[in-house]
Amino acid sequence: MLKVSILFGIGGVLSEFVYVSDWWHPTTITGTLIGVEDFMFGFFFSGAVATGYEVLLKKTLQPRPENRPHFRFRYIALAICAIFFGSTLLFGMHSFTATILAFGLATLWMLVLRPDLLANAAFSGLLGIVLTLAFFGIPELITPGWVASTWSFEKLSGYFVLFIPLEDFFWFLTAGACIGPLFKFRKNYEVK
Repeated sequence: MLKVSILFGIGGVLSEFVYVSDWWHPTTITGTLIGVEDFMFGFFFSGAVATGYEVLLKKTLQPRPENRPHFRFRYIALAICAIFFGSTLLFGMHSFTATILAFGLATLWMLVLRPDLLANAAFSGLLGIVLTLAFFGIPELITPGWVASTWSFEKLSGYFVLFIPLEDFFWFLTAGACIGPLFKFRKNYEVK
């Protein structure tokens, strides 16, 4: 959990450089464009979805009998970065589309190689949606209008589910589905 959390904490900071260009303009504690909140969000969200399936459903991890090389994980990690950063920075794709594409293709790749992780990915995606409600709900209750004043709706659909932009539901779903089984894929564990 700690390794995944640190990895995606760093990813949260790096991806924020792209997200602030076309998705949202958050206010940070430090008053800077990128803040400690970006690391904290990546750290805590990824840790929750990476372990939520096992913890909430009381599952255990066990090594799989077959021995496969770990190089596939590196390719998946590189693919996520290349698709996300390449499609936004080189081809001008909106960061929402690039995120869904990167997480979606990485999840598909893992599930083709490890179909036994489908339940883990589905649960983690749904857990991501539940976390969306907390991520948006708490600040919106404390500071009504937070979402309306922070998001760049001229580049988003403008549709909401409750008070949450539709795109963010998809972001949390695909991020959860990808991050949830990632450690199990990397270490060749099965969940029982």
